[in-house]
Amino acid sequence: MSETRRVSAVVDAHVHLHACYQPDAFLDNAYFNLASAAGRAAPPNARACYLLMTECEGDDYFDQLHAAAQAGAPGRRTLLQRWSLSSTDERESVTAHDGSRRLYIVGGRQVACREGLEVLIVGTTQKFPDGQPIRDVLAMAAKLNVPHVIPWGLGKWFFQRGRLLSELLREYRKPTLFLGDEGGRPGFWPYPAHFREGAALGVRDLPGTDPLPFPHDVVKVGRVGFRVAIDFDERRPAASLLRTLCESHTQLDRFASLEPPIKFVRNQVAMQLRKRRAGSAAHP
Repeated sequence: MSETRRVSAVVDAHVHLHACYQPDAFLDNAYFNLASAAGRAAPPNARACYLLMTECEGDDYFDQLHAAAQAGAPGRRTLLQRWSLSSTDERESVTAHDGSRRLYIVGGRQVACREGLEVLIVGTTQKFPDGQPIRDVLAMAAKLNVPHVIPWGLGKWFFQRGRLLSELLREYRKPTLFLGDEGGRPGFWPYPAHFREGAALGVRDLPGTDPLPFPHDVVKVGRVGFRVAIDFDERRPAASLLRTLCESHTQLDRFASLEPPIKFVRNQVAMQLRKRRAGSAAHP
C-alpha cells in the first residue's frame, strides 16, 4: 500500500497540448510557471505540480501520453526528448519527469455544448460528443462524480447565455460543479460577476490557462491556476487531488498572470482568422 504525505498541490485546471507545441517545451514552461507559483512556501519536496487536461472532441493527446508511459523507454522517445513518462495506478493520470522535476498529468475533456457554452470534465478518459444540450452534459458529469467546470470565454457569459448560466448555477450546484476563470481574460477585464454569483451559491472558481493553438502560447501554460493542500499519494495523483476538490469546504488559493492587452488583441484576431480558414476549408 502506497504512502501519503501532505503537500501543496499547484494546479493549472484548463490545459490543452496543441499539435503546434513541442511537447518538451510544453512541459518545461508548465513546470517553471507552476513551481514559480508555489514559491518559497512550498519547496520541491512539499509540492505537487499538476496539469489537468481538457481536450476537445478531435484531440487525444492524453491517451498518447498514457500509451507512451505504458510502453516504457522506447515509447517515450517517440513523443518526448528530455522528459520521460511513467504510469501510475490510475488510468486517468501519468507522471512526467525530468531529473528532479515532476509533473502529474490528469486526463479530461472539453465539451462544446449546443447553447454556445462549454463544459470541462476533469479526471476522466471518457469521450463526449460536442453539440449536446448543456443540461445533458452537466447531468452526465454529475453522475461521474468528478469536477466539471463551465469556463469563462470572451462574450460567452453575456445576454441570453448569461441568463442561462445563472439558471444552471442554481439547478446544478453541488461541490463538483465549478466555474473557471482562464488565462485568455485580459488584465483590463474585471472579474466577471458570475463568479461572485456562483460563490454565493457555493460554486467555486477552478481557474486554468486555456492556452490557444499558436506556438507562442505554449509559454503561458501554468500561469493561471490554484494552490490547495492535499494528502498526496504518488501512485494515485488524480484521486488525491480530485477527492479534495470535491469536498465543499475546500478553499482554493487562486493565482493568475492574465493576458497583456496587446497579446489579447493579437490572439483574438488570430483566432478569428483561424476560424474563417477552417470554415472556408469545410465549405469550399
